[in-house]
Amino acid sequence: MQVGELLPRLRPFGPRAALLKLHSDLFIVHSRVQPYAQYYPPEMTNLEKLVVALEDRRFLNHAGVDLISVVREVGRAVSFKRHGGASTIDMQFVRTATGYRKPTAWRKFYEMLLAYFIQYRYSKITILRSYLDCAFFGSHLIGARRAAQSMFSADYRELTIEQAAMLAAMLVYPRPLEGGETWLAKVRRRSDYGMRVYIANKKRFDQLPR
Repeated sequence: MQVGELLPRLRPFGPRAALLKLHSDLFIVHSRVQPYAQYYPPEMTNLEKLVVALEDRRFLNHAGVDLISVVREVGRAVSFKRHGGASTIDMQFVRTATGYRKPTAWRKFYEMLLAYFIQYRYSKITILRSYLDCAFFGSHLIGARRAAQSMFSADYRELTIEQAAMLAAMLVYPRPLEGGETWLAKVRRRSDYGMRVYIANKKRFDQLPR
């Protein structure tokens, strides 16, 4: 292969390329945003409350990145304890929208950056509902609408607290092709935990995020 044939494939790295990349990814995220999510339904659904309770308790108070969780998980990592990724709902949304899942420090930082920027364009309730519209609940279960219909033959906006807790737990334990007792036991344990968290902080989670 000639040198001339290689040149068009090279992509220079610099501020301009970084800005173009950021703009492109924000456009991808925007394509997954539900335009009327802020207005309907007018109140938080049970599923939305349980997702906040289980996935991101400080969702209403941070700007896309939960610094308390970040510091906690870094502390666990350096002390060789079991740790998570400190992901917020905002970060989970941009990760799902862009498809970036490579487990690297740079990917996590970039995810935080995107989550921070979308705060200036979309309300919290829009971010939450847009995430649930494309979230992975299991095999052939993309989005809360399909997951609720498959699991409970109901609209996700009409789920009981118990049903909502089960569905919210599936964000961590997605339903496999053949959901057996082992999977169901994990989901039930997490849903029971979510119920306890919700009941203990009901007034807080019943608040509609803006």
